[in-house]
Amino acid sequence: MANISEEIVSRFSNLQSNIWQNVSLAVSEAAGMAINFNDPLTMSTEISDLYSEMSSPKLILQFAFANNPDNAQIVLIPTETLVDLYNTITGKEAESIDENTLSEIREAVEAIVQGLCVAAGNIRNEAIVASGMSVRLQIFSLPSNMQSADAVLRTNLRISTDDVNGNLIWLCDEETAKLMAGIDESNAAGMAAGAQNASPNNLGASGNFEDSGLELILDIPLEVSVELGRVKMVVKDVIELGSGSIVEIDKAAGEPVDIMVNGRLVAHGEVVVIEDNFGVRITEILSPADRLARLNDVA
Repeated sequence: MANISEEIVSRFSNLQSNIWQNVSLAVSEAAGMAINFNDPLTMSTEISDLYSEMSSPKLILQFAFANNPDNAQIVLIPTETLVDLYNTITGKEAESIDENTLSEIREAVEAIVQGLCVAAGNIRNEAIVASGMSVRLQIFSLPSNMQSADAVLRTNLRISTDDVNGNLIWLCDEETAKLMAGIDESNAAGMAAGAQNASPNNLGASGNFEDSGLELILDIPLEVSVELGRVKMVVKDVIELGSGSIVEIDKAAGEPVDIMVNGRLVAHGEVVVIEDNFGVRITEILSPADRLARLNDVA
């Protein structure tokens, strides 16, 4: 059987660090704790070599990119890794996972697909969403687009937290890999290089909302708040507060303030006065790596 060419494997491999940084951020934010996806290893795998993966039940995430609906992708998580994730995220102690327990961590699990879509969108400078997503616990079987292929792209990863050291497999077909790596005929202009500078804050090279598809989500309301600082006080001191009391916070004069979107720190800025109102001038946008590092600090 013919394997996928070394050029495609190499270019797809070069995207993995950026891809899984986005997945780590998406899953960490959904779980409320730092969950890292590390050490991606991508290879061309013949379909016959996947049969050994079908012998035991796994968590199967199946989906496709909406602009490529016939090319299904698969994320496989072994049950032992899933149990460890469940225990860590929920703080409970389970020895196995069923549909009821899976529902408690479903948001975090589905965030893997969300992160893959964000990463693909950053690489391609367009909005990408998932279609046909299913989450199930069962014996793995290949989707039709992989059954008809000689080989697929397989990426092995390590999932880690303070209490978890598990693994994950991502399978996609050659067309999906070419699409993401910029080898497809309609987008042959080197998207792999563009991935190096991609971040969830990019709106595309043109900045045109309609061209990128972002007009679909422009009306979604978000709460933006500016945090000057914080302080911890004991009950005695809080009770003694009165009109004219001064509370010293943990920020020095002139330090940047924190800009939060839906309770998540996304940027820093400086306070300005606009006529009779206060405002904030953004001085720094946090990268996905910075946001993930802050989740690590919290965890």
